[in-house]
This record gives sequence, structure tokens and C-alpha cells, in this order.
Amino acid sequence: MNYPVALALEDLVPTLLAFAAFFLLAGLSPTPFRVRAGRLGAICIVAGGLAKCLWKLLVSAASTDVPWLEAALFPLMALGALLLLWALFRWPWWPFAALALLVLGGALLSMSMQPVFVLATAAVTALSVAGAIYAARRGRWPAVALYAVGVLAVLGLVPLRHSASHSTLTFQWIEQSVNTVAQGALLLAAWLTVRAYRPSASEVIA
Repeated sequence: MNYPVALALEDLVPTLLAFAAFFLLAGLSPTPFRVRAGRLGAICIVAGGLAKCLWKLLVSAASTDVPWLEAALFPLMALGALLLLWALFRWPWWPFAALALLVLGGALLSMSMQPVFVLATAAVTALSVAGAIYAARRGRWPAVALYAVGVLAVLGLVPLRHSASHSTLTFQWIEQSVNTVAQGALLLAAWLTVRAYRPSASEVIA
């Protein structure tokens, strides 16, 4: 399928919405060092998303395929999500590092990105769960509901991606629209959660 420029540009919207949400959530981390690590994680996630957006833009505007830009999405997303998860929880760093190395080894042995894709998807979903826990501890049930909406919308992309019509332009627009709704819900949920903890995040996940 030939990507139109408009479709490539629209992909920036959910990418930036997700970045804003994760950057906000990082501020709930229990220590300044973890806040910085969490925000670095958010930057890694958006870097992966921007690489994919740039790939789409080059394909659509210049008919130029740069495979490593497309391939960068899930490794950077997985790394960033693990960093942010570590930042939000009072857990040691080594289980996250061990998981990353295990997945990397599996990807190299199988010569497939599937293990990295699974890790990235699971870790980003876990971020919504973490946000929902923070929100629930302050009784912000609308935020909890929005986290759930975001996760369900992302899960709804799975059958679209496996559809026989996935490569058509119509399905690409539907997929990106659903993703935009999901990330918009995530950002609103994160904003409501952070507001509930101002001026400081005095409760953290043990």
C-alpha cells in the first residue's frame, strides 16, 4: 500500500499524545532519580514512535524505504516502557534488566522481532494498569475508566492488523483513528491522575 502524506502525518498525533501521557506519569515516581529515569523512558517511547512516523513520511513523500526506522519502534518502545515501569514501582532494577536481556536473547535466537513486540505491548499495557492503580488510590474512577478505554481500544487493533484488508488505505485510517482515540484517553487519564496527586505524589506503588 502507498501511504499518503496525510496518513503519515496523522500518525504523529497518537505518538505525541502517548508521549505527553507517559511524561506526566513519570512525575508520579517516588524519587527525583526515578522521575528522570521515567521521563527518559517516555523519550525512548516517543523516539520509537517518531522513527516509525518518519519511515511512513519517507515512504509516502519520497518513495524511500528505510527499514531500520520502521524496525526501531518496538525495541525503543520496550526499553522505554520498562524504564518507566521501574520508575513507577519500588522494585529493584535487575528484574527489568533480566527480562530485557531474556527477550533480546529470544529475538536473536529466533531471528524474529516477535518477542520484542510482545514485550513492548505487555509493558505499555502494564503502564496503563500502573496509572489506573495510582488513580484508584485517590478515588479517581473516571481516570481508571479512561485507562480501561485506552487499553481496550489498543486491543481492538489486534483483529484489524490480522484482517485480510489490513493493507488497504481504509483500514489504515481506521487503525490510526482507533489508536488516536486510545492515546487521547490515556493522556486524559494521566492528566486526571497527576492532578489527584498534586502538589506531591505521597503514595507510591510498593
